[in-house]
Amino acid sequence: MSLAEILAALAVSTIVLATVSMIASLSLKMSGKVNASLSLDEEITKLHTSIRSIVSRQWTLLAGVPNISDGVEGAKQAIVLSHSIPEKNVLGWETALSTITYISSQKQIVHIFDTDENGGTSTSILASFVDNFSVEPIENYLKYDATFTYYSPSGVPILRRRAQGAVRFY
Repeated sequence: MSLAEILAALAVSTIVLATVSMIASLSLKMSGKVNASLSLDEEITKLHTSIRSIVSRQWTLLAGVPNISDGVEGAKQAIVLSHSIPEKNVLGWETALSTITYISSQKQIVHIFDTDENGGTSTSILASFVDNFSVEPIENYLKYDATFTYYSPSGVPILRRRAQGAVRFY
């Protein structure tokens, strides 16, 4: 009788342990997807607010959106801006160029600002986890489209989101 009781207890404990491990595995997968979703949402928000802030600034003009016929690498993936900045100690304006561009090898959208005539630049990251980015000027607006993908450490895509937006330029 005790052998039958031991086998029954062993069977019940095996079922309980299998259920607990299955629930733990599912919760880990779900937490990974939640983390990926939060990360992508944060990057999409950063992209929208950064582009709106940079492009719609006072004294900023659209210098161009390179296209394939211009022979520019990264066609349809860059925005060139001209900024008018008040000069120091002099009444007048100084003009500086900046570029919002997509760097596919780093999966980032960056803002590159020319800081001086000697070729010095300042670079800031606007968004990460970007698989694709394109820009199209329409009348007084820039329409942009980006695809964000969150990858697992092994390189498997966990979550993919597409973000579109438009910002007014002057």
